Formats: sequence, structure tokens, C-alpha cells
Amino acid sequence: MKRSLSSLITDTNVREYKIKEINIEDIAESNTQARKTFDNSKLNELKNSIQKNGLLQPLIVQETEPNKYRLIAGERRLRASKLAGLNKVPCLIKDIGERDAAIIGLVENIQRERLNHIEEAMGYKDISSKFNLSPEEIGILVGKSRAHVSNILRLTNLSEKVYKALQDQVVTMGQVRPLINLDEELQNQILDEIISFKLSSRAVEDKIRNLNIENISDEEVSHYKNFFEDKAGSKVKINKSKKKYKVSLTFESKEKLDNFVNRIN
Repeated sequence: MKRSLSSLITDTNVREYKIKEINIEDIAESNTQARKTFDNSKLNELKNSIQKNGLLQPLIVQETEPNKYRLIAGERRLRASKLAGLNKVPCLIKDIGERDAAIIGLVENIQRERLNHIEEAMGYKDISSKFNLSPEEIGILVGKSRAHVSNILRLTNLSEKVYKALQDQVVTMGQVRPLINLDEELQNQILDEIISFKLSSRAVEDKIRNLNIENISDEEVSHYKNFFEDKAGSKVKINKSKKKYKVSLTFESKEKLDNFVNRIN
């Protein structure tokens, strides 16, 4: 049975963790950090707070060898503590496996440090591939719905160019979300148009809808017509309208209709 996040973080079993002051130089950065960018102004704000009040929230670490540790959660606090000139920081030492460490680190970022959607998606993808977790299982562990996790994971389908533009805040999530189901070349092409013409989210959605209609050529319609005629054994007519396609089957006799119905039952 998978443990909930709350049990991983707040379990008070003394055999599982203890708090101690640890030299900053003995703490290695997390190897499962989902956050890729850090706001320097907010880091400085946290640094000033630490200089004034000390580090109030312990880092979470695991011991990798005697007196050597790896960070599980608290990347911003660790960086700000270094900027504040601290030599030692209070740490919660957890004796847990790689999977639980990765999950705690991810949820720390989601709940306390507000990952952007792309970083959240990459975090889900990382623990999904490493530990063979389904969206439903990830949702249970991080306190999100299966639908939320599935929708966020779809963002990993964005091209590298779109991803970078989003990360650099050149475009917004609303502008690029409609691109998810397009191939990489088309994503990049429309991205250039979004930037050049400052397309709104609604304009991008409209463009994708029109694109989807235009993309189905007469040649493809002919292919579908031949496919249905082969399967149905009847004449098939396909009519294109503005937003939909209508497929009509014509049977020369009731016997042929019955034969078709029997084949698909």
C-alpha cells in the first residue's frame, strides 16, 4: 500500500528521522529537483528574512554516507541560507527510499514554492517514468485529482521551442495549451505567429479549430470513403461541413444491410 504524503512528511516515528544542525557544505543538491528556475528577487527576500529571523523551517535531507547528506526538500531555503552566509542549517533527516524522497521534493515545490505548470508536468513525468506510477497513483500521493495530473502531463507534449518560450515568459500557458496535440513543426510555426502577431488565447484556439478542418484534404476524404466502402460493402458518401463530417451509407438491399449489421455486431 502506497503511503500518503502526510505520513511521509509528518510521521513522528523517532526511528525514522531526527533534527540536527548540519554544515551547509555537507548537503548536496537534490537530484530530483523539479524546479528549473528560481526568482532572484524572492530568493533575496527569503535571504533577508533568514538573516533577520533565522531559518524557521528545517530542510529535509537523507544521509548518503556518514556526515554527508542529499537534499530532499527545501531547495530555495538552502540557496537563500547560502546567500545569507549561514554555515549550518537545521535539517530533518529522513531514512526513506528514492521514490518517497522524489515525491516529497515534488510536493514541497507544488504546495510551498508554486512550480509553474511545465515544471509540475516534468516532475510528474519524472516520477511516473522512474517508479512506474499511473496518473491516479501520482494524484493520491501528491494530493491532486487524476484528471489534474493527466491534464498537466499532457504539457510534456509541447516542443522544446514552445517549452522554452513558456519558461522565458514570452508566451502564456493559455496561448500555447491549444498546441499540445499538434506535431512539433506545426507547434513551432504557430508559436512564431503567436509572438509576431501577439495572438490571444482565443485567437490561437480559433486558428487550431480552422487548421484541424483544413488539414483533412480531399485526398484523405477519398481514402476514408474507400475504407468505409470496403468495410461496409456499400456506397459511401462523405460530406464536409464547416465543423463536421457526415458519412452516409447506401445499401442496395435489406440483405446487404443485414449482412453489414451482422459484421459489426
